[in-house]
Amino acid sequence: MNSKQSRITWIITIFLFCLSVCLPMVRAEALQEEDTKAYKQAYSLVLEEKWEEAHKTLERFIARYSKSAWIDDARFWQCYAREKLDYDLEDVFECYDKFIKAYPESKWVDDAKSNMVRLAYKLASQGKAEYQAIIKSMKKDEDIEVKMAARYALEDIGDEEALEVVLDLYDTTADVRFRAKVLSILEDFEYPEAVAKVKDIALNETDPYLRRRAIHVLVDMSEKEAAEVLLKVIQTETDPKIKKEIIYELGDLEDVRAVPILVDIAVKEMDVVLAKAAVYALEDIGTREVVPALKKIMSEAKIVDVRKAALLELEDVDDPAAIELLKEIALEDSDQRMRRHAIANLGDIGNRAALAALKEIYAAIDDPELLKVLVSAVEDCDEESEAAKILYDIAMTAQDEELAKRAVYALEDVLDEGDPQMLIDIYKKSKFISVRKAALYTIEDVADEIHVKFLGQILLEEKDPEMRRRIVQVLGDSDSDDAVPILEKVALEDENKRVRIEAIGALEDIDSPKARAALLRIIKK
Repeated sequence: MNSKQSRITWIITIFLFCLSVCLPMVRAEALQEEDTKAYKQAYSLVLEEKWEEAHKTLERFIARYSKSAWIDDARFWQCYAREKLDYDLEDVFECYDKFIKAYPESKWVDDAKSNMVRLAYKLASQGKAEYQAIIKSMKKDEDIEVKMAARYALEDIGDEEALEVVLDLYDTTADVRFRAKVLSILEDFEYPEAVAKVKDIALNETDPYLRRRAIHVLVDMSEKEAAEVLLKVIQTETDPKIKKEIIYELGDLEDVRAVPILVDIAVKEMDVVLAKAAVYALEDIGTREVVPALKKIMSEAKIVDVRKAALLELEDVDDPAAIELLKEIALEDSDQRMRRHAIANLGDIGNRAALAALKEIYAAIDDPELLKVLVSAVEDCDEESEAAKILYDIAMTAQDEELAKRAVYALEDVLDEGDPQMLIDIYKKSKFISVRKAALYTIEDVADEIHVKFLGQILLEEKDPEMRRRIVQVLGDSDSDDAVPILEKVALEDENKRVRIEAIGALEDIDSPKARAALLRIIKK
């Protein structure tokens, strides 16, 4: 092997190696973002206590995202939803037990153990003695003992005194896991002192795990207090994992005060995961401030993928201003990819206002690639009669042959069945043979019944032999005896041999006594 061949082999090897390393990373990052959004959707149903829907959504999540970082959360809430849906108590108990064994390091393990103890008490009270032994064995677990002690205190000495005991437990131990259990207990106290303590931990605790746990507990205790803390903590938090969770919590709280903070993160943050998380959180907030916020991100964000994420989120914003912004991007943005995405998003929105915006865009642009995206977007819109007019105009006036043909095929999806008039016009008037063929194919699909007389007429007028062959094929597909004399005439008289042979084949396809008689006459001649 000479040196030049060696260099080529070395370059190819390096290229393939880079592909094998980078592509899985890209796919993994995309899947991570997808699973985060899917889990948030399921968790929102849990918060709304829509247990039936939540359970189904969680089951789908578990089946699809078995490797997700959110899988333990989903498995815990699946068990919890089953409990709320009055599944058999023993089945729910087993669900929690399997969860603990599968995810011993999950933050939900302690809640699962606590729920198991509660279920075991219920089952034991129903006469199932084996659960008494389970209760005794579980109470030996230090984590469960903390929760049980607090609950006994609630029963025996009253809430306020019990709260003092729990607060003292937190302050007098240095064990992180033990303190995390105490935090879970504090969530059950509806007292300002409990909220204040959790708030203090979220703000000032040096251990990141306890800060995260305190944030989650505080959100469940008091959304108002949680918002105040999150808005403050997000400004100084350096741990990426905690920062990401705060961002998503701010989106779930739908506090408009978070909008400028989230915009700042999306624009300036160089960690693409955090920057995109801020974009997704903005969409969750969903107020009128969100559209200008996304506009700012699209114009100023340092990372291209973040700009794209902001653009895609506009589709889900229920605000007319979103359509105006998408139109503005489609017409004016300097990035061709952003313009394409904006046009496609308008098609995904698909309402009357979106179609009107697409119509304005069509009138203002002449880029064939953008127009091809626009054809697909118009096809997706709900206002089919208006969409048909735009597609017809593109098919008739486009200077790009491929664009005109694409518009014809799109017409098939928006035209009323049985009304192929637009397609007939395109067939008769288009200057492109391929477009006329496309119109003919589509006429066959759209029309309830193609009139044989019409086909015979256009066959006589047609100059192009390939078009005549296609018309002959359609006549054969009609299975109509009315087509027989037309096909017989073509088989005998057409100047093109391939067209004549096609006509004989069409008569064979009709295969009626009249068609067979015509074939005999052709043979005799």
